[in-house]
Amino acid sequence: MPESRKGLLQTDYLTISLISAGALAFQTTLVRLFSLAQWYHFAFMAVSLALLGIGASGSVLYIIPSRWKARIPSALPWLALAFSLGVIGSYLAANYIPFDSYRIAWDFKQYAYLAAYYLVISVPFFWGGLATGAYLAVRP
Repeated sequence: MPESRKGLLQTDYLTISLISAGALAFQTTLVRLFSLAQWYHFAFMAVSLALLGIGASGSVLYIIPSRWKARIPSALPWLALAFSLGVIGSYLAANYIPFDSYRIAWDFKQYAYLAAYYLVISVPFFWGGLATGAYLAVRP
């Protein structure tokens, strides 16, 4: 079947399902980690991180000009790989950010660390949302 086919194939459904399941598993893991490491107040931060990353990817897909949309099918495997590597990389990078939720009241550097935390951990959700949205944009 040519690349200009209409509709999704079974492999496309499998790809979307695996990326979505991976993003959901990462979000659930973040809830557990935040509730242990940063106390329960920050456990709900995982939901906002997922929404930030997925919303940013939707904005990028909307902004992409139509001439770049023709190249999306060849980039889909790379987007899925970026999501996979982003999960591991963001978790490792977040461990090096010295954010301490107890010192946020008197140490204003903690706000910058919290912003860095948000940006670093929302990266895999960005790539996962971009891959899922690109699949659905190219093959509706």
